[in-house]
Amino acid sequence: MYIIDITKIEVGDIFLTRSNSRISQLVRQLTKSEFSHAVLYVGVSSCIESDGPGVQSQNLQRLIFESPSDITILRIKNEKNRISDAIVFARQKIGTEYSLEEAKLALLEKQKKANEPNRQFCTRFVAQAYQSAGVNIVENPDYCTPEDLINSEFLVEIKEALRKATEAEIKFAKSESPLEKQQKIHNEIFKEARKISNTDIQTFEQLSKYVLENPEKEPQITKIIKDSGYLSMWKMDTDNNPWHYDHKLLIEHYQNPKQIIDVALFFATTEKETRSRFEITLDTLKFGYSFFGQEYFKILIELYEKLIELSLKREITALKILKG
Repeated sequence: MYIIDITKIEVGDIFLTRSNSRISQLVRQLTKSEFSHAVLYVGVSSCIESDGPGVQSQNLQRLIFESPSDITILRIKNEKNRISDAIVFARQKIGTEYSLEEAKLALLEKQKKANEPNRQFCTRFVAQAYQSAGVNIVENPDYCTPEDLINSEFLVEIKEALRKATEAEIKFAKSESPLEKQQKIHNEIFKEARKISNTDIQTFEQLSKYVLENPEKEPQITKIIKDSGYLSMWKMDTDNNPWHYDHKLLIEHYQNPKQIIDVALFFATTEKETRSRFEITLDTLKFGYSFFGQEYFKILIELYEKLIELSLKREITALKILKG
C-alpha cells in the first residue's frame, strides 16, 4: 500500500485517482482516461473533493493506494500567486451537493454552460477553483473530465510523490473518520435551510447572506445549527485525542521518540496557517454581526474563537515537545 509523501506536494496540487470500483471503471472507459476522480490539495495535510456526499474535506493521511499507478499528481506551471484564491473558492464550496447528472453531462458536453451551476462534481470543482482565481486550466471548467486535466497545458505531472505506507498509517486510513460525521452535519444544516428558505442554499456563505437578507427567518436557521451538533464538533478531537493539548500526554501516548517529534513538527508548522483561515472567517462573521447583532452570527463567532483557542493550544503543546 502507498501513501502520498507530504514533503513532495504543494498547496494547489491536483490528485487524479482511480480505484477498482465499478463506477471508477465506467468513468475511465467513457472518458478514455486512466483516472476517474479529482481532488484538490489545500495544505495542512488536508484536501477537498466533490463526490457522492458533496464537497467535503479529507485528511490526506486517509488516502491510501494499492499501487503507485492509482494516482497521478498535477501542479500548475505558472500563476503560483493565484493558488490562494483557488483555495478560498474550494473552502467556500464545502457542503455543496454533488450532481450525478451534471457529471454525466461532462462526458457529452464540451461547449455548454452548467445546467446546475450551484452543484459540483469532482473535475468541475477543481477546474472552477482555478477559474475563480483567473486561470482556466481547461477549455470548459463547467464540464470537464480527468483526461482534460491531464492534457492541460497549464499543468505538469509531479513524479515520485508516493511512498510505502506503514502498518500504522494503513490502520489509521481505514479507521472511522470524524470528517464523515462533519459532512453529515453540514448536509443536514443545508437541507433544513433549503426547506425554510425555499432557496438553493449550498454553502455557509450563501446561508449567511440569506440570514442577513431575511432577518425574520434567522431564529429558525439558528435553531437548526444549534440542534445539529455543528457547534460542538470540536469536542470530537479534544475527547478522542487529548494528547494534542497536553505535551505530557502526547509523550505517553506515542512513546516512539521519532513519532513524537513528527507529530510535534506537524502541529508546530501548520497551526499558524490553520488559525489564519479561522481568523479570516471570524472577521467575516463579525462583519455580518455588525449589521443586526443576530444570534446566528454570535454563535458562529463564539465557535471560531474556540477553534482559534484550540489551535493555539496544539501549537503550544508541540513547541513544548520540540524545546525538550
